[in-house]
Amino acid sequence: MGRQTPHPPSHHPARREGLEAGHQADPYRLNRKFEEPSACPDCLASYHKGHWSWDQPATGAQQHRCPACARIRDRVPAGELILSGEFLAGHYEQILALIEHTDAHIRAEHPLERLMAIQPDESHSQALVTFTGTHGTHGVAKALHQAFGGELEAPYLEGSTPLRVHWRR
Repeated sequence: MGRQTPHPPSHHPARREGLEAGHQADPYRLNRKFEEPSACPDCLASYHKGHWSWDQPATGAQQHRCPACARIRDRVPAGELILSGEFLAGHYEQILALIEHTDAHIRAEHPLERLMAIQPDESHSQALVTFTGTHGTHGVAKALHQAFGGELEAPYLEGSTPLRVHWRR
């Protein structure tokens, strides 16, 4: 048998969970697994094999608050979507309906990705929409952009929380 040659050096930097780059670890990200069966006492999501789902919790499941409900309780969003512009004021109800519809679709498949709050200003020309996850934030922002156009700034910075996305028209 021939001698094995070592793998060539990687041109990608080693992943260090963002801590060396000055990012802080997300305190809502679970670093451990819960005992099974487990369920969230707030939303009734169930925890199985390291994942949260909307499956019916097993009888006698242990109670552990899911990360989404913890964020909602603490009012600490993982994502913020800032909406602005004259179009928003003139089409506020239509935009609100699209946000809620898109959130329901995302939440049905991803229990940890939820809309937290919509906070418009008095004139409805600006609003802050908060989410429990970054994927939901991006999903709703993309749906707004596809439906209504406008400008979308959606930087996806690894390890950055909260994610801040801007949509204006």
